[in-house]
Amino acid sequence: LRTQGITASLSARRGSVSIESCDDISLWEQWMRRAAEIRTHYLEHMRAVMPHTDAAAIFAMLFGGYEGIDPALLEAYTTTGIVHILSVSGSHISLIAAVIAWIAVILRLPRVLSATAVLSAIFFYVLLAGMVPPAVRSGIMGGAVFIGLVLGRERDAKYLLLLTGLLMLMVSPLLLFHISFQLSFLATAGLLFLAPVLAAKMHRLPRLVSMAFSITIAAQLMVLPVLAWYFNQVSISALFANLIVVPIVELIIIMGLFAGIVTYLLPRLGGILFAADSVLLGISFELTRALAAFPLSKVWLPSMGPFPSVCYYAVILMLCAPTEMRRKILSRLLAYRCIVAVLCLSLLVGVCAWRMVMPREMAVHFIDVGQGDCALVVTPHGHAMLFDTGGTRDGAFDVGARVDVPYLLHYGVREVDYIFLSHAHEDHAAGAGAILSRLPVKHVYTADEGRHAYAMSMRLGDANPLLSKLSRAEAGETFVLDGVTVEVIYAPARDPSDNATGNEVSNVYRI
Repeated sequence: LRTQGITASLSARRGSVSIESCDDISLWEQWMRRAAEIRTHYLEHMRAVMPHTDAAAIFAMLFGGYEGIDPALLEAYTTTGIVHILSVSGSHISLIAAVIAWIAVILRLPRVLSATAVLSAIFFYVLLAGMVPPAVRSGIMGGAVFIGLVLGRERDAKYLLLLTGLLMLMVSPLLLFHISFQLSFLATAGLLFLAPVLAAKMHRLPRLVSMAFSITIAAQLMVLPVLAWYFNQVSISALFANLIVVPIVELIIIMGLFAGIVTYLLPRLGGILFAADSVLLGISFELTRALAAFPLSKVWLPSMGPFPSVCYYAVILMLCAPTEMRRKILSRLLAYRCIVAVLCLSLLVGVCAWRMVMPREMAVHFIDVGQGDCALVVTPHGHAMLFDTGGTRDGAFDVGARVDVPYLLHYGVREVDYIFLSHAHEDHAAGAGAILSRLPVKHVYTADEGRHAYAMSMRLGDANPLLSKLSRAEAGETFVLDGVTVEVIYAPARDPSDNATGNEVSNVYRI
């Protein structure tokens, strides 16, 4: 809660609270209300000319959020590594700033006036996005860096990024542990420090191609340890998605923002522009889905701890260092190569010995899935069992895809031997659908409620072949895995004459 700026909570009896309108509001609150009205105006006009799922996706590209987006589109964007376009981030700020700077060049405005126009555009866009913390952070970082570039002081832009990050941490030190701050800062640092080095290595390629590749690779390399820690995967297809799909998405964003303005003056023309945006979204979705279907479109990564991350960024710093400094460091390492080799070998032997003598015990993780339950049991030799998987009744938030699978990958679980489900309610079984779709699962044991009930809960069709892994658990059954025993001590048979379902007919397991 502290990382979200929440420092206190208040609870009250239901009958003692009433909501009253406040007429005496500040100028800032008036601006925020006006921004919310403008966002609603955009969404209503989009829904009038396109499917609601398309409107939700384009609205997310403009102002952030995931509500109402087609899960297939969200999955394709995630696989190809461009899901960041569905939340206001540094890429949005850079796009807005680049368009305004380009217009300023066409109008031949002085540099100071151009910088003022860029800053104003960034401020009003962040305000329109609702001043959410990620947008504010991206706006501050992007604005500071872009001003340095517009004024022709690329070297100062690097210092401005470091200064901005330091000032933000001084104001709110807990930002250091916030994923959006880490990704924004590291990706921007990659563009400033590493991208020029990579672009110089690709000088034989056409300039546009070398810039696109160097920017994408630099950003990916800088955020790799963070992606490994939080998501345990990196997208190989992101290179091609950034070349093919991202330009279309950027056109969608610019056209969408412009269409919303036009609707205030010429509603029909604005509707036509929004409809064209919907067509472009369909094209981008088909291209993204094709890229996501490629083999190795995403690669699993183990979670990198502090020491591997420090070593990784030391290598990155070597790449970014001036040529002379890099040569001096390499020459010194070569001069002491025997000592360096002995130290590295000793470290490797020490780590291997520690892993061999480290006591192996069963571990139980209770995963936070909201209202329902989910327990992960990891055996001494790394086999995994899940007891319930959590979920939501309305399906608006996919607990399996957004919580369970990332948690399993973070702890190195790439295969699940058993899933034991107590009953078919969504808050206990819905997450199993995403787990079955994304990870190898050998067996799933359920209560006696029928396969259809679990198919509905997991949001899988009745004909889905994944349902063939479901079996009914019988009372008295015993499962042994790597020295860990699971007993089914209660598994009532369904009585057609009884209306009891769910909690009343739940299985009970003992480990």
